[in-house]
Amino acid sequence: MNEGLTVLNLRKAMRGTKVLKNLSFDQPTGSIYGISGDNGAGKSTLLKILASVLIPDGGHVSFLGIPLSDKAEWRSLIGYVPQELALDDRLRVRETIEFWAAVRGMPVSIRKAIVKSAMADPLISDFVNKPIRECSGGMARRASLVVGLFGDPALLLLDEPFSGADARSRAMMTERLRHLRDRGRTILIASHVENTLTSLCDRVLHLEGGHFPDVDINAPTR
Repeated sequence: MNEGLTVLNLRKAMRGTKVLKNLSFDQPTGSIYGISGDNGAGKSTLLKILASVLIPDGGHVSFLGIPLSDKAEWRSLIGYVPQELALDDRLRVRETIEFWAAVRGMPVSIRKAIVKSAMADPLISDFVNKPIRECSGGMARRASLVVGLFGDPALLLLDEPFSGADARSRAMMTERLRHLRDRGRTILIASHVENTLTSLCDRVLHLEGGHFPDVDINAPTR
């Protein structure tokens, strides 16, 4: 039995169009997988389902033996950074971290510890007092990644995490993701820029026609 992420025969239709068609793959723990594909191929839909934002029409998903249907347990395992930056430009980066820690419903003691740690995080430590509206695209992406890492999730889902990021920000985020993989975290990245994925990921799966044409669910994946 695969102890990592298992997706089997996943199906989803949006506005009458079949976006995911019996999509299947396995991903072992402690790995980085990339999902490539043209815009509109269904990459964001897949990640939104895995983040329990969208409900699938059918299929099975589990991670570490926990099914997606067990929503409370599932959400305790994952971190999700959507393509759309959920950052309020009226807030400073520090205030954004404090806000999202509160939104996650963390106890005050844990929230304070997480915020203190985030403030010292090299990804954002040099601009924690800068208003979001004054941050570059790369800074905003780095702040979003820090938010996604709250609680040290075992499964991290990233949708176009490098979009609009400068070379320094991409390098910093890439280094962090490799460090997380080395610590046993499982990371799934969706991006339409395939060369970005190939330089970082252990495996890249190309989404086409609602599934992965090159995936044999019974074959070893690493």
